[in-house]
This record gives sequence, structure tokens and C-alpha cells, in this order.
Amino acid sequence: MDKLIKFFKSTAGMVLVVTILVGSAVHMATGNFFTAYNTSTLTRAAAFVILVGFGQTLVLLTGGIDLSVATIGSVCGLLSAIFMVKYGINPYIAMIVASAVGIVLGGINGFFIAYFKMTPFIVTLATMQIYQGIVYIITKGMPITGMPKAAERLANGVVGGVLPNIVIIMVIVCIILTVLLKKTKTGRYIYALGGNRNCAKIVGISTERVEVLVYCLSGFLSAMAGVLMACRLASFQASIGESWQMGSITAAVLGGTSMAGGIGSVVGTIIGGLLSSVISTCITLLRISSYWETVVTGAVVLIAVFVDAVKDNSVIREKIRHALHRK
Repeated sequence: MDKLIKFFKSTAGMVLVVTILVGSAVHMATGNFFTAYNTSTLTRAAAFVILVGFGQTLVLLTGGIDLSVATIGSVCGLLSAIFMVKYGINPYIAMIVASAVGIVLGGINGFFIAYFKMTPFIVTLATMQIYQGIVYIITKGMPITGMPKAAERLANGVVGGVLPNIVIIMVIVCIILTVLLKKTKTGRYIYALGGNRNCAKIVGISTERVEVLVYCLSGFLSAMAGVLMACRLASFQASIGESWQMGSITAAVLGGTSMAGGIGSVVGTIIGGLLSSVISTCITLLRISSYWETVVTGAVVLIAVFVDAVKDNSVIREKIRHALHRK
């Protein structure tokens, strides 16, 4: 019971309550929110961003940030399409190899950040541009069509008529990462690195290796999402994943991951990703202009970050008390 109360007092718990309330209100207004079709569509759309958000969460836990997640997904989606369409490689082998390339691309980020002490924002911003340029140089902005049916079935398949395959994959990844973070030394090292980098070094943690590892994992998860999205569309398009950069950060932050590092979980990222998807779906069902989606999402993120800052900063809490007392 104490754990449950503690959860609902956390950022992730509050976001979950808001998500349920928003969905319930829109269902009462339209009668279309809690339907099998809408639930399946909503969770499928959210799963891709959440997968990328898992990687972003790991990076944020160390106090870093990865702006290249979208373009890593795009590069690896492109590779999977080339392997399957142009070279006729078995779809499953092509998907595995293309996803593995994401480890290398993420590792490049981690190498410069960990061993050359370069700022994560600058490094990943630069590689984002490089990877995006590679996609356009190879494709010239043209799609690659003709993906095998087996790949398309994997990405678009639904279990029991309700649960999409991509959601099952997302849940499996969540379980693996939760075990990694909560039950292994590597997980403790990741939290320690974000909590206090200097102390982590003093106690003998190889901070460089941990940092490279999280960027490799971020690259792999972004690549997996990019490959699966290409399979879902049955074609590669250069625009794949273009919203994942902000979406992954939003999912992590709304799920309670601190931008300063050391606090957060991948379960929270699922909750944050679902809220973003719920907002998008509600705007569609209520027939509100889609331009409002970015406004509402940005406002929700700002509120979540503010609440998190107030909870963790006694100085801010004291200032708010004084301001309310004066009134």
C-alpha cells in the first residue's frame, strides 16, 4: 500500500491519473475513446515513440541527452529496406543486422562524449545532422518500396484482435530494461553516474564504459523502432521518425525522469508516452485543429518539469510559500 501511495505521489503517478481522466472525459464526450479499434491504434502509435523513449531515458539517467535518436532510426530503417528490397536478404536477418548498426551509431556518440568529454547536446546534434544527410544522399528524398510481406506482418500484426505485435515487443523490452536497471550492477552504475559523476569515479565505476553503453543501447532501440516503422509502412521514407526526437524526451520527462540525471524509470516512460498519444488522439476525436497538439503537449511537459523542480528544490518551495503567504 505504501508503495502504491508513493507511486501516485510521483510525477509518473500523477501523469497516469491525468491520462485516465483525460481519456474518460473524451470518451464521455464522444463515446469513441475506449473502443478496441481506438485502443489498438493509440497503443501502436505510442509504442514506437516509447521504444525510442526507453533509450532516451537511459541517456537522461546519466545526465546526458541524445538528439540523434530520430536520425539513427531513419538510417537503420533505410538499411533494412535496402537489405530486403535490393539484396533480397531474409527479412528477419536484415532487421537484426540493421538494428545492430544502431549500436555502432549510438556508440559513436558515446565515444566522443565519454572519452573526449564533449557536451552530449553538441555531439548528438552534430551526428543528427550527419545521419540525416546520409539518408538524403542515398535516397535523394525518394521512398524505397516493395518490403516483403513477412516484415510487414511482423510490424502490423495484432494478437487477439486488440494487442499489436509492436506493443508486445515494447513490453518485452521494458521488462528487460527494468531488470537491467533494478537488478544488476550495470543499472546501479547508470543511476550512480547520473546522481553524482565524481562520486561514481571515486568508488571505482568506469564511467566511460557506462556512458558508451547507454548511448549504444539508445542507438539500438532507436534503430529497432526505425526498422519496425519501415516494415509497418512496407516502405522506407526519409521522414520516418522525424518526431521521435522531441517525443522521446517528452515521454521520459513526463514519466518522471529527471533531466539532471539519476532519477527515472522505463515504466514511467511508458506512462509519459501514453499521455502524449492520448492527447493526440483526443484532439483528433474532438475535431480540434492538430496544430494545438504541440501547444498542449509542450504545456504539459512544462508543468511536469516545474512540478518536478518544486518537489526537488527546497528553495523554490520556500519562495512559493512566501508568495502565497503574502497574498
